[in-house]
Amino acid sequence: MFNTTFGVLGLGDPAKDYPELNPHDEDLGQTLGAYGVGNGCYIVWPILGPSTLRDTVGTVGDVFMNPISYLPLGASMGITGEKKLNETSFRNGDYESLKEAAIDPYEALRDAYLQHRQAKVVE
Repeated sequence: MFNTTFGVLGLGDPAKDYPELNPHDEDLGQTLGAYGVGNGCYIVWPILGPSTLRDTVGTVGDVFMNPISYLPLGASMGITGEKKLNETSFRNGDYESLKEAAIDPYEALRDAYLQHRQAKVVE
C-alpha cells in the first residue's frame, strides 16, 4: 500500500527505507529453534527439498497458519506452486555450482542447509 501510494503506483520502492514496513521471513521451525528445540535428523523430502525433523514439524504448523491454505485446493496449490517456482528461478544454477565445487554434494548441501537454518534461528 505504501509503495502504491508513495511509489507512483508501485513503480518505486520507498518502503525499503522503512524496515518496520518490510515483512519478516520467519517460520515455526525458527521459532521452535529459538525456544531450544534441536534440529533432529536431516531429511531430504521429495519435491520439498532439504529439511530437519524440527523444520518438518514447523512446516506442518505453518500450513495451518497460512491463510492461503484455507482457499479451495486448486487455488491454494496454484498460488503456492507459483511462489515456489518464482523463488527457485532466482536460485537457478546454485545446486550445479555446489555439485561441481564439493567432493561430496550431499554433505555439502546438508552442512550449508544446517548452517543457514542456524543463522536464521539466531537472527
